[in-house]
Amino acid sequence: MWSTGLLVQFSMFHFALVLGLLCKILTQDAGALGRAESDPRFTCIADLVEKSEKPQRFCPYCEIFQPDHSKHCKLCDVCVADYDHHCLFLNRCVGRDNHRLFLVFLVSLVTAHLLFLVTATSYLNGKKAAGYHGADASWSSWLPFLGAEFWVATLAVMNALTLLWEAWLLKEQFDAVVAGTTTFFRQDEAAAAAGRRRSLGQRWAAVLSFLLEGRDGLVRRQAPTDQTALVI
Repeated sequence: MWSTGLLVQFSMFHFALVLGLLCKILTQDAGALGRAESDPRFTCIADLVEKSEKPQRFCPYCEIFQPDHSKHCKLCDVCVADYDHHCLFLNRCVGRDNHRLFLVFLVSLVTAHLLFLVTATSYLNGKKAAGYHGADASWSSWLPFLGAEFWVATLAVMNALTLLWEAWLLKEQFDAVVAGTTTFFRQDEAAAAAGRRRSLGQRWAAVLSFLLEGRDGLVRRQAPTDQTALVI
């Protein structure tokens, strides 16, 4: 373990980072669609029928024809581009303009909970090894010892459970990113199959590209390269 001073400094820096990301994601637009961003391929409901599209692509609330991978959120009362989900903890939608920020925020939370869990475990082991209040180091003394360190043990368990939930959430998010879509639209079997066919290295490359450059960088990486050129 680091020295106490270095650990405190790193923890304070990381806390400021998490707080800054939280403020940013609470104020950044998720990708709300205005009438100017209505899908130009459709001008009336009849166009949807002619092109075998679902009538639900016309949003009666926003009065627009939704582009691909868009959805109306009833809680936010707005159509969101590249809709992923409505986060009840943040009380905001996650979409085109804040999806990458949301993933970075999740990674920072995982780091924070993992840091606390490692620190709490080291603290408890150190106290137990030193003989807390004269107790011996046998396993039989763990129960009263944990009772004396109730708050540390409780927070460690809460952080461990939260860390498991966040790990599952990150896996779902990364699987959607690798498939080139969002968690809401991941039921598309073609996209899901394409994601499963990728190697582990390609998966990590896609995730890192999304975290660094957003969906635009991911699209450029996934776009097929045409090796032939037509010369006129």
